[in-house]
Amino acid sequence: MIKLRVVILGAGGHGLSLAYHLVKKGINDISMVEAKRINYGSSGRNAGRYRYHFYTKENVEFAKEGIPYLLKLCKDLPLNPLCMKTGYLWILDDEKSKNVISRAHSLWSSEGVGGKFLPCNDFDFLKIEEECYLAPQDGSFHHDYLSLGMYEAIKDHVKVIIGEAMRLKVSGGKIVGVEVNGSIIPADVVAVTLGAWTGHFMKRNGIEVPVEPEKKEIFVTEDLKFRVKPLTISKRIYFSHTLKGEIIGGVEDEVPRGFGELDISVERSLSFTRTLRSLVKGAEGIRILRGWSGYYEMTPDHSHIMGFSDSWPDGLYVDAGYSGHGMMFSPYSGKIMADLIADGVKNKFTKIFSPQRFEENKLIDERMVI
Repeated sequence: MIKLRVVILGAGGHGLSLAYHLVKKGINDISMVEAKRINYGSSGRNAGRYRYHFYTKENVEFAKEGIPYLLKLCKDLPLNPLCMKTGYLWILDDEKSKNVISRAHSLWSSEGVGGKFLPCNDFDFLKIEEECYLAPQDGSFHHDYLSLGMYEAIKDHVKVIIGEAMRLKVSGGKIVGVEVNGSIIPADVVAVTLGAWTGHFMKRNGIEVPVEPEKKEIFVTEDLKFRVKPLTISKRIYFSHTLKGEIIGGVEDEVPRGFGELDISVERSLSFTRTLRSLVKGAEGIRILRGWSGYYEMTPDHSHIMGFSDSWPDGLYVDAGYSGHGMMFSPYSGKIMADLIADGVKNKFTKIFSPQRFEENKLIDERMVI
């Protein structure tokens, strides 16, 4: 059994996945620090979709390993995350989207995950006569059941502390603890999986990690006869059906980055319903039932940060900055991070997505944020 005192900051998908994989390795001194409750943040506030299809080769290759790992874990957990292959469908209704998808199609085909250009009227739920692009390999899952399934599997082996982590305690260039609720929790390892709050915490401790919050909103409509199987993406909104027949989706726009109130806006809800009614047959009078908001954890190159920097204290690790595609990758990232922390094994992706890439100007330039 490995003797290691691990403190994980954040009990969302990535923190729970790291804890899950460390427990599987026999580490039994694990504390998880969460400000509110398990799965409170963005891990419980997303649309629950997975995809192989990104703009950069680095993220496509990560997805090619990460998504099969997600689908395998879906079968192993005590709660069923309802992983299903539904596809992604892009509506190519302007030159920019056509150019982006045409360029990406070449990459995707070379990586074995190519899709198909099809007339949009091949899909009987759409009103428009544009060109579409279908990526049939992608799909959906239930984000809460994924996170809480991992927690259910390890809850007897980890200690959950409700509170806010404030300061790292360092001695001789090594992590020795972290201050929570006015007390020091001793630690050999501190793993920061705070999502959109990661940059704020690290800056408080004198370390620059470029992760910023960007507020996003999701809406759920009244139920409609099931026909929208793929996640459908236009230049204005994205949407798909739930198993209950509701349509779930959000608005594709840019907002100033920063923390704010986790509410939903009238303007965005009206924009979503107007566009949805214009695109989907039978949705002419559809109304919103509910909605929620959360944060994307954005980095300068829209790609995640995992591992450590040589300039940091020994024992400090980060797994954050997934820029809108974090939940789908949480199982695989937790495995990679557990291998690194417990066994010292450096996966090739810990180099590609290292925090040092920002200092070395080796940015990834991921442009396909959904």
